[in-house]
Amino acid sequence: MLNQKTKYKENYNMTTTIKNKKEIRSAFANFVTGNIDEIEARSLGVNINNGKATVPKSIAAEIIGYVEQENPLRKYGNVVKVDGNLSYPVLKGAVTVDAHKTERDKNEIQVNHLGLIAELLEPVEFDSISTIKKKLLYTSTVSVEDLVIDVMKKAYLVKEIDYMINGNHSDAFNEGSLLNKAKIFTPIATDPVAIIKELKNKPSTNVTNKARWIVNKAALEYVEDLKLPNGEAALKTIDRVDGGVSYMLLGFPLDCLDSVEGSTEKAAVFYFGDFDSFTIQENSTGLEVETLYERYAHLNEIGFKLYNLLDGKLIYSEVEPTVYRLEIK
Repeated sequence: MLNQKTKYKENYNMTTTIKNKKEIRSAFANFVTGNIDEIEARSLGVNINNGKATVPKSIAAEIIGYVEQENPLRKYGNVVKVDGNLSYPVLKGAVTVDAHKTERDKNEIQVNHLGLIAELLEPVEFDSISTIKKKLLYTSTVSVEDLVIDVMKKAYLVKEIDYMINGNHSDAFNEGSLLNKAKIFTPIATDPVAIIKELKNKPSTNVTNKARWIVNKAALEYVEDLKLPNGEAALKTIDRVDGGVSYMLLGFPLDCLDSVEGSTEKAAVFYFGDFDSFTIQENSTGLEVETLYERYAHLNEIGFKLYNLLDGKLIYSEVEPTVYRLEIK
């Protein structure tokens, strides 16, 4: 009898939790779309501060979970959760202190008695803007909360990937992005296969043991017909259980992303190395969202500005670069 009561209580608590999450999810979506006011939203469990709504933990986990699946630097790098906007130190081997922009105080990078350098991640208020047609909120068969959360997470993913891989836009410059920080590789060889093999052999053994490729579509096209001296294809495809395809280039896993930018649209860009050295600092207290009613009113749309305290940088010692970049025009 006791076991039955315990089981009933556990099932009741689980049902109540699911119900509460659904209610908060619905209240959050209805508040940011203007269907309920701040007082009602607060009564339903939505936290609001200066017009910004704190994204409920379950929804924040859904958004970040989606981004983790789609952003390879989150999958292969290191993510650390830190309260507020405190800087997070990442140790790297000493020899030469990396040059930094003038706004970064050189005293922030300290060397301990072992000769290790601590480079600080500095979180910034990172935001993405998504919009949705007002009529979709009233005519679609999809729930309001599903629509709102879907557009938020997709817009945020695009902005975050661009920031971490390219990071060259004036409103979101990232000196530690792959484009700005990966070690430039200049090949000696001229034969296409030899060039790729030369890049593959460039990192140290420590790096190569955990290495993989991140490339753009032009790079994938560059290698798709290359043959090794023994007649085997340099690029191999592997069918996945989910129906998709994975790639292996010269025996190392490969991810192809449209967001990898080159100096021209046709440039083939290859990143090769250990992406575990890419470190992401994220605010442990979660995300916030602000509704932009007036900015997109002339388009009959509602805008959502999603905020996160975030920094993401490639960090390595000059004595052992962890990621190399090759561009073939």
